[in-house]
Amino acid sequence: MGYVMKANSISTGKFNSIFKHILEPLIVLALIMPSVVNAAANIMVTPSRVVFDESTRTAQVTLMNPGTETGEFRISFLRQNMNDKGEFVPVEADEKGMFSDPLIRYSPRQLTLPPGQSQVVRLMLRKPKDLETGEYRSHMLFQMLPKASKSSIKNTADADQKTITIEIIPAVGISIPVIVRHGKLESELKLDNARFIPATEVEPKPSISVDMHRSGNQSVYGDFRAIFTPSNGGAPVVIALANGIAVYSPNTLRHFSISLDIPSGVSLKEGYVRILFLESGKNEQTGLIAETRLQL
Repeated sequence: MGYVMKANSISTGKFNSIFKHILEPLIVLALIMPSVVNAAANIMVTPSRVVFDESTRTAQVTLMNPGTETGEFRISFLRQNMNDKGEFVPVEADEKGMFSDPLIRYSPRQLTLPPGQSQVVRLMLRKPKDLETGEYRSHMLFQMLPKASKSSIKNTADADQKTITIEIIPAVGISIPVIVRHGKLESELKLDNARFIPATEVEPKPSISVDMHRSGNQSVYGDFRAIFTPSNGGAPVVIALANGIAVYSPNTLRHFSISLDIPSGVSLKEGYVRILFLESGKNEQTGLIAETRLQL
């Protein structure tokens, strides 16, 4: 995946302007997109999120190189917001918000890992005395750097110096949220507008979509379960599972859809679906957060 750009007779000032307004956003995009698509083949990070509450001051994240070659890794912070589709988008450099990176100290920031080896990254929370009550979030970015022979940005000029070719090779990266909760926080989640979406040629599996409405000053995070109960009195059947779903503060709405895995012999023609949102790792009896029903 690369981006190539050519331009004629570019002055230094004009080149800097092009980099700022065209190439810099592409680099940010290149950092974010591979984290969704293909980072798992080159980087493994556990846990998938870090939460500092009133009783937590330190945490650890393990970075592993599951590849077959020694890799150079850089660790930094990224500020992102979630939109109502659940997608992360980068924030502007001067955008104000409740971000956690100024509150976190961490080490190491760059390291070399042989194949199959891991490294513990240690995080320490430092809260100022006048910290405002609320939830703070930034995303820790683990980035595998390109080798020196494959520089991420390569400039070459022709003999008369009238053409500059710029090739951008994105670095592979994956990010996890680092959340700091300070003071008295609360949240509430409501589910509504559940809809059944039939299978299509593009999407061979049917799905269910639901709107998640969050209120309060804390994010919500948990697992979805969809349970179908036939109207003929048959036993309830789990038809969908989705773990680790969040609505991050300050968002108040997320549109979420989940593909259905319908067991053989089960028909969804008559009955209803209970859509449950649970605390992670808990069941309906011990961790129910919200529920809605969809009549079929």
